[in-house]
Amino acid sequence: MPRRKRGKMVKKAPVESAGRSIDTLPDGVLQHIIGFLPARDAVRTCVLARRWRDLWMFATGLRIISNCDDDVAELREFVDHLLLTRGIAPLETFELRFDGISADDFCEGDVLRVNLWCRHAIRCQVRALRFLFSQCDFPFELCDLHLVSRHLVKLELAGLVVMEDFLDLTSCPALEQLEIENCDLCLAKKISYESLKHLIITACEFSYYARARIHAPSLVSLLLDGNLLSTPVLESMPSLVDGSIRIVENHMDTCVCCNSIDGSCQVTIPGNCTCILLEGLSEAKNLALIAESETFIFKKDLRQCPTFSKLKTLLLSDYLCVALDLDAITCILKHSPVLERLTLELFRQGSGHKMLMKGSYSPVHTAAAISEHLKIVEVKCEVFDERVYKVLKLLCTFNIRKLINNAIEIFQYF
Repeated sequence: MPRRKRGKMVKKAPVESAGRSIDTLPDGVLQHIIGFLPARDAVRTCVLARRWRDLWMFATGLRIISNCDDDVAELREFVDHLLLTRGIAPLETFELRFDGISADDFCEGDVLRVNLWCRHAIRCQVRALRFLFSQCDFPFELCDLHLVSRHLVKLELAGLVVMEDFLDLTSCPALEQLEIENCDLCLAKKISYESLKHLIITACEFSYYARARIHAPSLVSLLLDGNLLSTPVLESMPSLVDGSIRIVENHMDTCVCCNSIDGSCQVTIPGNCTCILLEGLSEAKNLALIAESETFIFKKDLRQCPTFSKLKTLLLSDYLCVALDLDAITCILKHSPVLERLTLELFRQGSGHKMLMKGSYSPVHTAAAISEHLKIVEVKCEVFDERVYKVLKLLCTFNIRKLINNAIEIFQYF
């Protein structure tokens, strides 16, 4: 091997190019990245370098996050000073999250303080506003807070007592998405948003004595899941594409005038609606109706079942398929003239299914007036029993073929 020449240095590995350093990113990009950090960590970036000293003040997100280990008094002082220092630089997101906080940690002035923090975010033209109080041992009220914003697009609420005036968001013309989880909505009489496109209400409690009304004519997607007491009345939603309703076993909804649960009461529904849920859902393209037990709502609505003129995909749960003496299947099929796909889940929620049977509509024989577009029918069940057989037999009366043979083959296999 040739000798290395004296005095010649071995080349070192090239140092990482400065062009790949985070410091080469524009201020706007860094401010956006800092906006994903909790507020305390965002402020700490000021010690990284001279350039980073003030970047946190213009971060596009402000996330105030606290848990049961934090000192609430210290948090108050920190946030007050934080908002005073950063001024009214524009915000994309303002998030206030308290996890597992005890009622003993709060004082009477904290409700007012939180309201002032929210007003500060509104002054910063915030687009996404989040108030999340999870696993706290007390209901936190946002009182005397009326949102007025031309910039607010998304609002998320969790673990709050929501006052009626807070739900009046007519002064937020750009609001498109609203998510409410595990909140007390007993004081809500009307949830009205002209511009809203996406609405999610889960695990909330409505009033037992009066039904709230949901007025959202521009709504594209709706999810009502696991709410308690009086189901809200859905007004017309002509733009609705996806609708999903799940009524849980401990729902406890009855007629507010006579406590009837059989759907026979002729009580007038607020807003001149003929149905509580189905009329508002009648123009949806994709629909899932899930009930885990006997419910007043679907029994009453099926007595005046509307026509689902745009419905292409429908999912019905175990109770709606069987417990209503198969009336729900018959009624909805006859009122869905363009239905293309039907799925029946004949198992309790959470247990899953072990069998899947498929069939399709056959126009060979004259049948009752159901959609001639029905291409796919799926029946999912855990075991093949008498109630499953009844459903399959009913479907065969509508000339939906191959289900019985398919079921027998599966039954013999198991």
